[in-house]
Amino acid sequence: MVSLPKSLSSYGATPPLGLGYIAAVVREAGHDLQVLDAPGEAFDVWRSFEGPVGTLEMHGLSPSELVDALRPGTEVIGVTHMFLHEWPVVRAFCEGARARFPDATLVLGGENATAFWSWLFELSDAFDCVVLGEGEETMVALLAALQAGEPFEGLPGLAWRTPEGSATSGLPPRIRAPEAIPYPAWDLLPIERYLGSGDNHGVHRGRTLPLLATRGCPFQCTFCSSPGMWTTRYVMRDPEDVVAEISHWVHEFGLQNVNFADLTAVTKKSWILGFCEALIAADLGVTWQLPTGTRSEVLDAEVLDALYRSGCRNVTYNPESGSKSLLETMKKRVSLEPLLDSLRAADKVGLMTRTCFIVGHPAERRRDVLDTARLIVQAALTGSQDTSVVVFGPYPGSEDFHALIEQGRLQVDERYLYLALVRSGASLQTFHPTRSRGEIVATQMSLLLLFYGVAYARRPQRFADRLRALVTGTETSPVDQLLRFKLRQLRTKRETLRATARRAPG
Repeated sequence: MVSLPKSLSSYGATPPLGLGYIAAVVREAGHDLQVLDAPGEAFDVWRSFEGPVGTLEMHGLSPSELVDALRPGTEVIGVTHMFLHEWPVVRAFCEGARARFPDATLVLGGENATAFWSWLFELSDAFDCVVLGEGEETMVALLAALQAGEPFEGLPGLAWRTPEGSATSGLPPRIRAPEAIPYPAWDLLPIERYLGSGDNHGVHRGRTLPLLATRGCPFQCTFCSSPGMWTTRYVMRDPEDVVAEISHWVHEFGLQNVNFADLTAVTKKSWILGFCEALIAADLGVTWQLPTGTRSEVLDAEVLDALYRSGCRNVTYNPESGSKSLLETMKKRVSLEPLLDSLRAADKVGLMTRTCFIVGHPAERRRDVLDTARLIVQAALTGSQDTSVVVFGPYPGSEDFHALIEQGRLQVDERYLYLALVRSGASLQTFHPTRSRGEIVATQMSLLLLFYGVAYARRPQRFADRLRALVTGTETSPVDQLLRFKLRQLRTKRETLRATARRAPG
């Protein structure tokens, strides 16, 4: 895992959910496998290195250490590549693995591998193919072909290297029965190191695992890579099956909290009410959160009351903007009036809420920013606890990404690879046609100050709440999570400086 320490959005590693699912289906298919999780194998190790956007941190084993940890005789090496900024590290590992295992088949998979595959083939010749989209069935089919000595080129859901460059068979058919997929193979990973540390995805509420109740997203926001990864097919697991998985991890690992990692967890009222009632009936004593974000339309007073009674404590909303015209341009189909009603109802039942916004989109006008500022003030007045304001960056595979490429306004270079880490300050890259980097950063900071100024002026006791969380370690808000992680960074930096001073001669 790679992070930018100076970024406000820099957090630690979380259990690799996609890797857990792939490991589970590969094992179920009868293959002998080894699972290596770089952060989990060296959870307390952080290394600083210089990159094109400043000093970066690598968490866990280095690429060369991962290569050394591979078993002799390994025939197939699969690499999860979820985020653009991790590509340089993934590339270093692939090149090291290729040197050690020249005859092995190297396979990439994951969100960024799916979105960025054609560029990846140009950037490195160390791997053979890429599993696209929802990868469980494709990976099992690929291994079966290799085991039988058959060519894998042409398998559904795959991209592969050719003498001319690369080719693809396109995304695979979506899995229609996610209940048939085995639970993630957490037993093959150093999962206890995650369970015993602070939560890096949601608010720390005890021993936590990520979980998927749904797969995909039915919407087509222009800034999101989801349509290119999942299509727009949205599949919901049976609520009883989700509760059964939670119960399994409670008994297996003493689970205390669940972080739902769904792209859009709540779209259907009957489903979420059914899930809440099933979880209440199971009486597992767990809390749960929606840290990734969800939509507000279904979250009315009845649903929010059921969420709280079933153990939900933190909900993230993703309105993205307060401008209806910009939302229309971004194909973000959201109604802002129900959002505010939902935030008020959530506060009334005791839920901690967070809202997320984007500034600096190429189509954003200054009056759109004023609309967002107005919504941010309204959200703060409802009692919402936290907000996130990030600067637009074109994710690989998104509609905005392809549009900027076609317009010649986006150059895929070494600096672009770290785009997701650089969301503020002097290193920020702007894609707005008229607004400068300085103006966009000032907008971002002003909106953040506006929210917290209003929210804390309205409820000054929150200052005491944040201090109490720092002293006791009992978190309730994402602000508590941010403060915890930044203090860890300071302690790590101080310890590193002390160790360097001790090693210095004289």
